[in-house]
Amino acid sequence: MGRRGGFVARWLPTLKARLAVGSTLVLFTSIALTLTQMVRVAEQHIETTVEQQQQVEVQRSADVVSRRVRTMQRALSATATFVTPSMMADARQRNEFFRTQTSLQAFFSVVALADADGAILLAMTADGLTGPQASVAGKSTFERALRTRLPVISSPMVGVVVPKPVVVLAHPLLADDGRVYGVLFGSMPLVDGGLAADLDDPMDDDVEDEEVTVVTDANGRIVSHPDRSRVLREVSAEPRLAPAYERWLRAGRPLSAHAGAWSGDEELVAMAGEPETGWQVWRILPRALLQAPLREARIEALEVGAVFSVAMAALMVWFLAQQLQPLDRLQRRAARLIAGDQRTEWPEADGEIGRLAATLRQAAVERMRAEEARAVVLRRLGSVLAASPVGLAFERDGRFQLVSAEVCRLIGRDESHLVGQATEIIFATAVDDEAMRRAAADAFDRGEVYEGEWRLVGREGPPFWSRLRARPVDAEDPAAGAIWCMYDISGQIDARQRLEYAARHDPLTSLLNRDGFFTAVQQVLDARAGIDGDHRPATVVMIDLDQFKPINDSSGHAAGDAMLQLVAAAIQDNVRSSDSAARIGGDEFALLLPHCDAAQGLGVARKVAQAIAAIELDWEGRTLRVGASLGVAEFSRDGHSVEEWLAAADAACYQAKHRGGGVAAVA
Repeated sequence: MGRRGGFVARWLPTLKARLAVGSTLVLFTSIALTLTQMVRVAEQHIETTVEQQQQVEVQRSADVVSRRVRTMQRALSATATFVTPSMMADARQRNEFFRTQTSLQAFFSVVALADADGAILLAMTADGLTGPQASVAGKSTFERALRTRLPVISSPMVGVVVPKPVVVLAHPLLADDGRVYGVLFGSMPLVDGGLAADLDDPMDDDVEDEEVTVVTDANGRIVSHPDRSRVLREVSAEPRLAPAYERWLRAGRPLSAHAGAWSGDEELVAMAGEPETGWQVWRILPRALLQAPLREARIEALEVGAVFSVAMAALMVWFLAQQLQPLDRLQRRAARLIAGDQRTEWPEADGEIGRLAATLRQAAVERMRAEEARAVVLRRLGSVLAASPVGLAFERDGRFQLVSAEVCRLIGRDESHLVGQATEIIFATAVDDEAMRRAAADAFDRGEVYEGEWRLVGREGPPFWSRLRARPVDAEDPAAGAIWCMYDISGQIDARQRLEYAARHDPLTSLLNRDGFFTAVQQVLDARAGIDGDHRPATVVMIDLDQFKPINDSSGHAAGDAMLQLVAAAIQDNVRSSDSAARIGGDEFALLLPHCDAAQGLGVARKVAQAIAAIELDWEGRTLRVGASLGVAEFSRDGHSVEEWLAAADAACYQAKHRGGGVAAVA
């Protein structure tokens, strides 16, 4: 046991042990990372596939609702053509006609007929016909049908004839002279069949951990839900839908015929709009249902990988031990030579061991000669560096060998704290050091002197900008090192940056000026160019203030300037940090919205218009206000220039101005 323990103690610090342990760790880590990445990619692919499937399903549900609405409207319209004024006045004729309209019961739970004053003359339910009912005069659906003389769909509500959640279709009855002599109603149940039937099966148990389909109206009330007790309640009654609904509201309530994804951390949520009613159909799938089997697959994969890694590690340890045995003999003989035994010869061996022994012997001789030559060069360089008013440094192999007093002053470190240290100590990041050395090497290869501007850091104080010039000590021998010259140019850089900022920004509002905005738009167009370009949508919004000139005329330019600053602040408060806001003229502003289509840009434009309209400037006892006309233009897929894009937005802005201002128009 003692001999075995001693062998292990001697073996552990050896190269063989480090190679074995390192190789084992690399092998295990590689397998673990590979398996983890494969599982992660599979998870992402599955989630993407499921999300796309959810969008397809929710779009299909929205299409079902839309078809039912159109079918019910056609059924009600067809019946309305037979209801004449004479039938309205004759109860017997009404009753005989509606007894024959049993097909309406397949669409509506209640069919009612009201005269022009709102009195319900007849109601047909599953139980048959009933006589006059309560009046619907003053009801919003009835009044809209009278006013518009067009078919109307009500908001979800509790029915008048049968007190259950319904949606009512109203069809006005028009005489030849255009007069409305009555309204035909059809009530569609929301709980037991009707418009949202078959979207989800009713459930009495808890549905929090299951996949569900929910329908909401434009005001956020639940129209259809597996838990029927939640129908006609607010979205907050479904906590799993509330976060996605809030994201939809923040996006400007987009109502599209195509499904969209509004997923969160806990749920996969897909939504599609139904244009006939303005409803939204939501499909909610808990991520936990997907993650549970994926988690089990990940654990099983890692267990298999661990077993495989252990087996391969044992094989690798044995193989390395066999291959590295000759190094032990070379190590023992080299140790005797280093201890002073000059009579000890380097081991005679064939193959790699023999070549290694010869190389080490030759390297020792060459190194001794190189050190002697280096000492001479360093003494000479030291004399030059001590007297130089410019920051000079000699580096070799990425480390400072000599530094002048000026370098020490710039960096704020003593010579003893710089000599022998890696050159990256003076750079803001190690990446900068590597980039500078790579650029200098490229210049040396071309036979040129390297010169560049870099941000350097001292031991104390803020970083500063320096111009670095580098020249190789020996153009034929890159390993001989290089001479660096350092100049502090922080003042020049600051002045240049101030000039660049002033050239691109409006001095009054600090927004981009016309040139800066044109540059930002051109950058978006340049990013879209090429096969691998960024082809996501982008939108420009042109803003022209309404009623601004009277402020300048009546209150003076100081009031006008103050109002422009408030408008600029309101614009910036309602856009993302990635958007570009600019003042391109006296009272003209513009927005560049990357990754936004026209619908999203219109939503942003409306928020900006509301924010500008809400500005109130108290000035010399008066309250000054302005409005804004906005034009929205999305970048055409066919592509066009900066001028054509902005011209399209200008034209839309002119349309908004022509409508009276205070609105946003889309090109």
